[in-house]
Formats: sequence, structure tokens, C-alpha cells
Amino acid sequence: MMTHLTLIVPFSVPPGAGDDASDDVVPGALLRQLELPALGKLLTRATPGPRETHDDPYLRTLPQERWLAGRAGLDTTRVPTAPFMRLADHRGATPPPTQAAGEGGWACLQPVHIHAARDHLVLMHPDQLDIRPDETAALHAAIAGLLDEAGITIDTPHPARWYIPDGMFGDLTATTPVRATGRNIDIWMQAGPKARDWRRLQNEIQMTWHGHPVNEAREAEGRLTVNSVWLHGGGRANAARKLADTVLTDDPFLAGLGLAGGSRLGPQPARFADIADTDGSVMTLLDSATEAHIAADWGLWLERMHTLDAEWFAPVLDALGEGRIQAVTLVLGGENHFAEFTVTRADLRKFWRGLGSRGDWRALLSDLAMVS
Repeated sequence: MMTHLTLIVPFSVPPGAGDDASDDVVPGALLRQLELPALGKLLTRATPGPRETHDDPYLRTLPQERWLAGRAGLDTTRVPTAPFMRLADHRGATPPPTQAAGEGGWACLQPVHIHAARDHLVLMHPDQLDIRPDETAALHAAIAGLLDEAGITIDTPHPARWYIPDGMFGDLTATTPVRATGRNIDIWMQAGPKARDWRRLQNEIQMTWHGHPVNEAREAEGRLTVNSVWLHGGGRANAARKLADTVLTDDPFLAGLGLAGGSRLGPQPARFADIADTDGSVMTLLDSATEAHIAADWGLWLERMHTLDAEWFAPVLDALGEGRIQAVTLVLGGENHFAEFTVTRADLRKFWRGLGSRGDWRALLSDLAMVS
């Protein structure tokens, strides 16, 4: 029997009035069009858990990264995503990866595409690049001399994610790429005493890759060019608390935390039916609404949220009511905050929680959106 299911659902909260690229009309219109009966019942019967209430709109990490770091017992201010991502990217290696680099930490040097808009630069979602291993090898070879000259050791266990020793550019403040995706990157650029050194290397890499055969071929195929790199997630892979008996995800940070904590690890399931018979506690991350939310494609976002309700929340609600799951925790995220809710089978029988203002799940989401 599944004892506890944790569903982390990033960008599941509509924008709040006055958010970036949003006016006061958008949030209300989205809430009226949302049809999430299963999620609504789960939320209105649940016991609220931890919730972010800060007023900083420029935190450089994602809400789910901070929630995961807190659950794993890690630093939630400067979330060390890179060393755990590296652990996941090296999964199955023989022998397993060592810390190396003087037993320090790691930072992720991620190949990206930066789009030149009319009067600013915009970082594109890294997943849109879909870099092939042969392309990675050629691009890496082109900058090997630059890295050697700078004394930088690079580890390339995954085509889309490279790693360098943390601290090469001092105490650098950096931003998770998805946090900066679709925005003017000026305020999200790396900052710190040695940030100028980092930008110098970044510029040299950009110039080297400009006109590179890999990018010429990608452009001819109608694909985004790989025209820059983004440094982020630096830190050490300190001991992490176990998140769940089983962690099912394709997200490298969550996968790495699962490995570090001793969880069984598996791929991201498409729907709840694929994991309904899993025993023990289970954690997974449902991020299908992320890109639509970032792109403000609200028609697609509504479609993705409705699909989540049909393929996840509704069957989870049924399983909870039938006693096939003992408890469910939902971690909902918006632009800049998370909120946690836990519901048990006994909670479903507390019908009075669904009455009055407590039973208005749209109002609940609206409340979450106003701090998102």
C-alpha cells in the first residue's frame, strides 16, 4: 500500500494581480476558467502546512527548489542544486563520481540560448535546446583551450549540463535558469566580487561559438543555437535527509536528492495509474504546466492544469477515499512562493471543511496567487 504520496506541482498557481506581464484582469479570468474539481476537493479538505510569505520578488531560486532543500535539510537561501544534479547525471557510472576538485563543491555550467529582443536579452528555457551528445562534444572541444587557460576543470556527464568546481569565480550569486527564463536577464545575471571574471569567460565562449558549425547546422534545421552558458546552483553535496521511499522524476535536482538520501529512483510517470500499486512513501514532481505559465500561454496552461486534474488529482482522490493511499501532500508553487497541503482519508469525511469560505478552492488559489 502507498502510505504517503507527495505531489510537487510547480507553476500551478495563476499569476497574482500586478505580477510581471500580468494585469489585474488575467488572474480573475484564469480562475473562472479553471475546472479542477478533484484538486479543489483535496485542497478544501486538507490541513495547510508550511507556506512561504516573503515579499522578495527577486529570489534567484524556484519555489520547489527551496521546498525540496528544506525537506532535505539543506540551505534554502543558496540552494546547492548543482552537486545533486551532477550526482543524478552520473547515475550508474562505474565507479560512482567522486567529489574531486579539492573536495570542494560544484556549479552547473549550462549551455543555453540567449535571445536578443529589441532592447534587452532574454534567456530561453534550457529544455528547448535538446542538445545532442555529438553537439556537446564539438562545442566543448571548441572552448577546451579557454577553459585550460583559465585553469577550469570541466565535467560533462550530460549533454545539457556541464559542471565546474564551485568557487572558481568566488562567492557568486547565481540564478536558476528557469527562474530567469523569458525575462530580461539584466537583474538575473550572476553577481559577486568576481562576477566580471565570469562575464569575461562567458563572452569569450559566446564569441567562440558564434558561427560554429554546430550552430550553423542547428540554425539550418530551425533549431535554437547554443550561443552562451549560464552558471548556477553552486554548492556542496552535503548529507541529505531521505525524501521518500521512492522518488519518481526526470528532474535532475530531485533525482540527485533522492539518490543522496537513499530513495529508490525511477522515471517520471505520465499519470497516477502508472504508480498506483507502489508501496511505501512516494514523491514525484509534476511540471507539465511550467513552460506555459512562464510563456504566459494561458490557454495551454489551462489545458495542462485540466489534464493534471484528470490524470493525477482525480485518481489520487479516489485512491485516498478507497484507502489505497493513507495520505497525500500537495506542494503548489507560483512565480515566487510555495504552499503545502496534506490530506488524509479521514479528512475527506470532514464535510464541514468544504462549507463556507473554506470550501472555495478558487478563493484559496487566488489568495496564494496574490503572494506569487
